[in-house]
Amino acid sequence: MNSASKILPLMYNLKRTPSINSGKSWMLKLGYYNLTKTQEIANDWIYIIDHSIQIGKEKLLLIIGIRAKDLPRDRALKYEDTEIIDLQPVEKSTGEIVYEQIKEASKKTGTPKTIVSDMGSDIKLGVKKFQEEFPETKSVYDLKHKIALIIKKILESNDEWSEFKRFANSIVRKLQNTAMAGYRPPKQKEKARYMNIEDLVRWGNQILIKYENLQKTQLKTEDEIKLEVIISDIAKFEKSIEAWSEMVTVFQLIEQFMNIHNLQNNSYEKFHELHGEKLRKLKTDNARGLATQIMSFIKEQQEVCNEGERLLHSSELIESLFGKLKFLEKEQSKSSFTNLILSVGAMVSKNRPTIIKEALEKVTNKMIYKWSKEKIGTTIQAQRKELYSLKKTEQKWDSKEDLKSALLFLISRCGTHILKPISSII
Repeated sequence: MNSASKILPLMYNLKRTPSINSGKSWMLKLGYYNLTKTQEIANDWIYIIDHSIQIGKEKLLLIIGIRAKDLPRDRALKYEDTEIIDLQPVEKSTGEIVYEQIKEASKKTGTPKTIVSDMGSDIKLGVKKFQEEFPETKSVYDLKHKIALIIKKILESNDEWSEFKRFANSIVRKLQNTAMAGYRPPKQKEKARYMNIEDLVRWGNQILIKYENLQKTQLKTEDEIKLEVIISDIAKFEKSIEAWSEMVTVFQLIEQFMNIHNLQNNSYEKFHELHGEKLRKLKTDNARGLATQIMSFIKEQQEVCNEGERLLHSSELIESLFGKLKFLEKEQSKSSFTNLILSVGAMVSKNRPTIIKEALEKVTNKMIYKWSKEKIGTTIQAQRKELYSLKKTEQKWDSKEDLKSALLFLISRCGTHILKPISSII
């Protein structure tokens, strides 16, 4: 938003441009408009549901949806394909609460055809209870989370992988404040670390190539000599990196196929028809084992599909939305939610100019404020602002009753003789 207000005058030669606060206000109005607008009641809604956990007790339950008939063909799902169905900040979440939230959301769209999630404990229990009441609703487990669990099982007990991660961490420390800092490995996440192993494996591949090139270089700079020494241990991971790279190739191939074709009752068979030869040419046991387990999972999942039916297989889009929200909130996201959570509503849906115009005309700042007070309450930022704006005030006697109370207090402490000096002052 800050950049937008600075770029606009350069692009359009404007003398006056909207302030950052104006841009934020417009974004929140569009988000509120999309969140509260009427959705078509239908029996083919697909929900993607997940929790975002903040510091402290707060969680944000987000439900976005898409009609099955609107699922894109031959490409992955995009933000604009979906609609925001519900957005609920909560301090406490249980299966019962999630069930109630899904049930309330379904009043807006009709009973969902499918609910896609990462099967977190609260969500899993809530979806299960909802299915007991509405058995026609199907539950699909997010493919990316399942792949991460399989990879975790394969690599967690792998000593070579553990040693490689330690090596990568040591490189970070050694190169951190040097002219060669660009050769550091990507930051390893504490949570969901097995959902992004491709970044670390790719770095391993490239740093191995760099080391091999340095060994072949006759004339080296002082920095290159130091770098060669620091990364020299990468050579012992050469075969392992090749094996891990093959694993990455396997799950990326499957994810790409599923993103294009979605989940169908013949996904397993269709994948083997198109890519079976590639699986047969895999060189390492880990890659073959990974492929077998992922495809077995897909074969199990496709049982929920009717013939000719296409269902969503991934909740990855919602993870991306949470990432964007965190970027927008920046420092605020480390303490509590703000009304910026409404920006999620502006990120999704087909926001044509006519819709944006209608949102800005119909939604007022008072409506945003009221929603924020009801859903979020007083934020930590508001409390801090109030605290540091406080000024010490002197006691003022606003009525005769206040003065009388003060005199009685003085008499009780000092006796009636205090009245004489007071009367002389008055």
